[in-house]
Amino acid sequence: MTLLQTRVDEKTARNFARVAKARGHTSYSFLQELVKDAADKPKPRTWKQVAEWRDSLGMKPVPYGIVAKNREESDER
Repeated sequence: MTLLQTRVDEKTARNFARVAKARGHTSYSFLQELVKDAADKPKPRTWKQVAEWRDSLGMKPVPYGIVAKNREESDER
């Protein structure tokens, strides 16, 4: 099957058509929307957004001196 003059295997084309239909598009209108979104300039990230993203990761703080301790245990300098 061809999708916008690009040859893809049948499974990929069926999956793409299924996703497009689930989102209320035809194959070509969905592809057009994807290309348009990819061509848009990315929105600049602010430090506030970066802080919110880091908080959403839920990472634990690293204990103080853990790098030095790991180096001592592995006999590195």
